[in-house]
Amino acid sequence: MPQAHLYAQWRETIAPLRLNLREAHVSNGLVHVGDRVRELPAAHHIQPCACRLCRPRPEEERIFRVQAIGSRDGLVYVVLPGAYECPALEVERVDG
Repeated sequence: MPQAHLYAQWRETIAPLRLNLREAHVSNGLVHVGDRVRELPAAHHIQPCACRLCRPRPEEERIFRVQAIGSRDGLVYVVLPGAYECPALEVERVDG
């Protein structure tokens, strides 16, 4: 029998991100488009975890510029390079 989770009809449809915001509250302050942010470790992941967020990386590989800021279903996201949508509260502002 085929596995149901492999078929599109079993996936939840997600509305497009509305790029309608100028700033976002992140874990340690406020960011705007062009500011630098760093993803926080994924504390909610079961450890050890090998996802790109949890695995050890050099610091310069964890810092990204905010490309856009938007919202979906009341949650604010920052858009990072590669159109990666990250919840704003899962990043921190990097000064300098």
